[in-house]
Amino acid sequence: METRHAVLSLVAVVTLVMTVRAVIAGLNGEIGTVGRQFAVGGIVLAFGVALYRNWETIG
Repeated sequence: METRHAVLSLVAVVTLVMTVRAVIAGLNGEIGTVGRQFAVGGIVLAFGVALYRNWETIG
């Protein structure tokens, strides 16, 4: 597997874990945790997608 694809896979897994944690926190009524998980997950996803798209330019 090319490194570029491995990075994107890792970003997808981390984003999925953050989403699952947000859903569990939502079921427990922890609204602050839900927002935090979605915010950090969104940042990680945006960074990962940008890195994937600009891989050739960066490295």
